[in-house]
Amino acid sequence: MKRRIVCTLLLSLTLTLTATAKDVGFPKEEPAVSLAKPEGWKSKFEEGRLYITTEDDESVIIEVSALKTPKAKGAEALAEMKASVEETFKNVEYKPMQEGGSNNVGLYILNGTGEDEDGKAVLNAIMVTNGDNDDLYMVFIASTPEGSKEYGEDIATILASIKKP
Repeated sequence: MKRRIVCTLLLSLTLTLTATAKDVGFPKEEPAVSLAKPEGWKSKFEEGRLYITTEDDESVIIEVSALKTPKAKGAEALAEMKASVEETFKNVEYKPMQEGGSNNVGLYILNGTGEDEDGKAVLNAIMVTNGDNDDLYMVFIASTPEGSKEYGEDIATILASIKKP
């Protein structure tokens, strides 16, 4: 029963965002992963990464990048993902990893908190697998506690929109 309610809610959120969102793919030349960018949010490619931000450029920042470690070495890829987060944030605390997937992708999700020079942050690091492709991708979301509350539905819908283009 609870699962059906959650699925219905996620589908409803996805359909709502889809009506006002545009898919953005990564990598830029031959996208292997795409996600919905809410209307009014900005996106840009810089230094081999895709960035999606709220209009103010600081409430929520999403970074999409390729991991160097292949899918066959999952534990090493997870360590690479954590190291990437911990390069920017200190005092990082992770909750237990969640697994899921849909839209022809697998998701390994680490939610947590940390701090940077601007203060506390809500962190979501998602390792994305893409079918038979040996490459792994990281969708990293950092938000202020206020941004996490204000844009929480958008963030959940973006996560639900991650797919193989």
